[in-house]
Amino acid sequence: MNRKKTFLIVQSALCVLLAVLLAAAVLGVYREGLAARAEDPLARVFSREKVAEAFRPIRPLFYITLGLAAAGLVLDVKDEDTLKPVKGGRVQNPAPPAKGKTLRTVLLIAAVCLLLAGIFNGSARDVFGKAVKVCTECVGLG
Repeated sequence: MNRKKTFLIVQSALCVLLAVLLAAAVLGVYREGLAARAEDPLARVFSREKVAEAFRPIRPLFYITLGLAAAGLVLDVKDEDTLKPVKGGRVQNPAPPAKGKTLRTVLLIAAVCLLLAGIFNGSARDVFGKAVKVCTECVGLG
């Protein structure tokens, strides 16, 4: 097994693990909120503090997964199934135009900078809290 394939498998496994842990955190916050609401009908099911507390243990895995995704984009790691066969049975990766690759790199750097700015100013916690509310309301849990 080559390194790129191993990288993609590890990245996929981390993404699945992160999704499972985030779902478990959301359900835990929801369960605690329902217990609090049973005692006090006016209690909030979700709050910023509860969501931040639930997200805290998952944060390192989130950063590792985000870093691996960025590294995969920068290193141009692709699945071999996306490569096209050429005459003679060899597989060749068509080189993207240099202009498109430069634009993608600039956009990736800008996106990472904006994500970090949002994380450091507390917006990630707010977005996570809103996502929890939206998901549970749409599903009909809240």
